[in-house]
Amino acid sequence: MNLTDDPGNWFKSRNNGTPVSIIKRGERVDFKIDGCCTNTRHTVTLLIKPRNSKLIVDQDQSKSGTISATFDVPGVYVFICKVHPYMTGIVAVKDANGNIPDVTADSLPFIGHLGAASLPANTVLSVLRPVAPTDTDKAAKWDIRKSTDQIIPKTPGVGEIWINTQFERVAKQRDEKGTPKPGTITVVDAKTFAVEREINGLTAGGKWNNPHNMWANFTLDTVYNTNWFGTWINKIDRQTGKILQSIDVGEAPTHIVTIPTPGSSERGILTVPLSAENNFVKVEDGVDGLKIIDEEPTGEGRNHPHGHWLTCGRGDRMVVPNVFKGMGVAGSISILDAFTGNVLKEFVQDSDDPLRSVIQMPLAVGECHVNGISKAYVANAVSGYVTVIDVDAMQILKNIPVTVTPDGQTGKDILHTLQVPIQTPVSSGERFVATAILSLTTVPNAKSNSTDYVVIIDTATDEIVAYLPTPGGTHGVNWGAKLGGGYYAYVTSQFANVLAIIDPDPNNDGKGPDAAVVGTILLTNGSKDAGVTDGTGGQGIKPLPITHDGWIQPTVELAGTGVLSAEVENWISQLTPQQKNPVDSGH
Repeated sequence: MNLTDDPGNWFKSRNNGTPVSIIKRGERVDFKIDGCCTNTRHTVTLLIKPRNSKLIVDQDQSKSGTISATFDVPGVYVFICKVHPYMTGIVAVKDANGNIPDVTADSLPFIGHLGAASLPANTVLSVLRPVAPTDTDKAAKWDIRKSTDQIIPKTPGVGEIWINTQFERVAKQRDEKGTPKPGTITVVDAKTFAVEREINGLTAGGKWNNPHNMWANFTLDTVYNTNWFGTWINKIDRQTGKILQSIDVGEAPTHIVTIPTPGSSERGILTVPLSAENNFVKVEDGVDGLKIIDEEPTGEGRNHPHGHWLTCGRGDRMVVPNVFKGMGVAGSISILDAFTGNVLKEFVQDSDDPLRSVIQMPLAVGECHVNGISKAYVANAVSGYVTVIDVDAMQILKNIPVTVTPDGQTGKDILHTLQVPIQTPVSSGERFVATAILSLTTVPNAKSNSTDYVVIIDTATDEIVAYLPTPGGTHGVNWGAKLGGGYYAYVTSQFANVLAIIDPDPNNDGKGPDAAVVGTILLTNGSKDAGVTDGTGGQGIKPLPITHDGWIQPTVELAGTGVLSAEVENWISQLTPQQKNPVDSGH
């Protein structure tokens, strides 16, 4: 099987061209990670196996090359990549009669929450959304909406919404070796909620592959983009969509956040974690364009860092989720000095410590001030918890269970829920956290009555106040300004072709139980040859202007100086005083 960059076919069998390889007991499968099919490193990690199998397949770091496994027991084996956790491959081993045994609740506890002891292998595979190699499979398993499903919010937003539609197929979009690679950026006008334009990588010189996450400079004339299945970041002209420059930064760059610290010589420097390595890089955008100026580890030993955040307002510390530290799913959360790169504190997973036991493949961080205290919220993919950290005291405060089994239980891990919490940003007003919960199946749960959802967490109590149903494959969340005051949570979904819009406080009483999904925006625009992938793959999302404390103020300060474009000047003029300076009262 080749590990690939192709959505829905990430583990591709050379025998049948799908992510399901069917073999006999005792046969071997070679997993190939090489330049033929992927632009970065991966792991081949066995997640689910038959009860009596003694097979173990895992690596302590991302790899290139060949990883082989010989299968000892008939049944279904499910593999993932720990760097890109939704990459899914299946090896189905036939018994002596040529049949594939049922999948039991012993090997996959999720089945027990459906009230069954076992299910046929084909039934299990039919509900796994990541296993969708063809357009027909995607149309059947993914949440593909029509224009009649669109709902426009009654209150407009301000600015633009940039969305990494990472899975969209683009004709003739190829890497440097000529291999087709997916992904576009879709830009939505926040005033009308219409798709303004689409940006692809045809002019990126082959340095465009699964565009994943974005940030912008303070003048909002430049957007920076990462390529998670490659080694590059892109510099894009915001107004024209032209790709100005693309540079290599390292294996599997994930998110970008600029340093906002007033008076610092590093103000505006890009920080970029490398999820198939152990470090982050700093990139300067100077007179000569993009240039790496520093590189530092994000913890001790193996790290594989992903979606970090800097402390709001000051930006002097960086909170980084290190997805896995070695064999297995144990990860860590680091607090770094943003200027020196020194690790100030690293919380390493410890099964014997109730607070650190849930740090299993942490993926993304949100950060805010509450009563003058810097707090971070970290989503853990495998345990299904959000870890809350006092960044000032460098202490874990609590863990919040956010995933749900089909029968409504919380506090269970991924084998019980087949759900993954991903992006978990704090609102720009620092009142709420919105955590995206991605379901790997088409099976709804009893809490949200949907497959995927967003939980709204009250930052004052660190309790969940709402479960809101969202489209299939919910992945990304970020906050943008709502006209007249307040903020919308904009939600992307990788297995859908729409953007969801959440108002966390429709009645403006400062409480979240009335939070609601107020919009569903179709992201398709009839792109040639995209087929069913048009507008799909929603992951990274960047509303502009950037409204968080520390990042909005530099843009506001430039208003009226002639530095900002007329369009950005208009956006700033629409913001309320609180939106222009969202500083916590105790900060």
